[in-house]
Amino acid sequence: MAFQFPSFTPTFHHDPYAQISPLRPELSVKSKTVVITGGGTGIGKAIAQAFSQAGASHIAILGRRENRLKDAVQEIQSSAADHGQKVLYEVADLGDREATVKAFDAIVETFGSKIDICVSNAGTTPKPGLIADLPPKDLFELLHGNVLSTLNTAHAFLPRAAKDAYFLNVSTGLVHMLPRAGIGAHAASKAAAMKLVEYIQAENPELHVVSLQPGSVPTEATANMKVQGKDSPDLPGQFCVWLVSEEAKFLKGKYVWANWDVRELMGRKEEIQGSRLLTIMLEGMDM
Repeated sequence: MAFQFPSFTPTFHHDPYAQISPLRPELSVKSKTVVITGGGTGIGKAIAQAFSQAGASHIAILGRRENRLKDAVQEIQSSAADHGQKVLYEVADLGDREATVKAFDAIVETFGSKIDICVSNAGTTPKPGLIADLPPKDLFELLHGNVLSTLNTAHAFLPRAAKDAYFLNVSTGLVHMLPRAGIGAHAASKAAAMKLVEYIQAENPELHVVSLQPGSVPTEATANMKVQGKDSPDLPGQFCVWLVSEEAKFLKGKYVWANWDVRELMGRKEEIQGSRLLTIMLEGMDM
């Protein structure tokens, strides 16, 4: 029997399903401006495609490789619900503050609108290895790719955010799982980014922040890792669209898995809203 992760909901999805379909009228993001970092491939591209299908008026993807971004823009446009949508890309190293701010400025100027939804998806995945064998240089490269990119994205987004904007942070389940040998550096860097995002929410209460584990999606970034499961990239893509809907308002400030069933999550709405459920904490210490 294939390994199955424990789940907060009885149902655990590997593929998209009707309740998170971007074609549902309840999930429409018509007239919204959406920015996705790391949007040229894999999960980021799937997120952009889902927002396109949900009717976003403006979509921008950021990344370092222009050829991938160009191809992705064509794919996003071909799947658009409305071919009047504007889709563009900006080449930027998210670890470079000046380049990131410049890219966000260009997006706002071109679209003529502030940003309603920002998805922080760019990141770095290292080769597996023990902490005892980790060169400091490799650690700092990992922090640059996962923590600094998140910080720079937030700094570029916050002054350009629309009223009641959303900030979605694509994280990893490693930030709350029990330690397993060989993936400590990756877990530590993503945990640092996660704590940064928690403070972004605390310091900007008008912003709606949600972090998510996108599932076990085989991508270029995970080629060097043993990925458990074969989740479709469209699962986190469409789940992100649901996360910015009225149905998911109760998840503000929470951490969720894209695999969890949204109907079953909504069934625990009151319990989740009024507690520390789905937040990272020290067990036994509600503080």
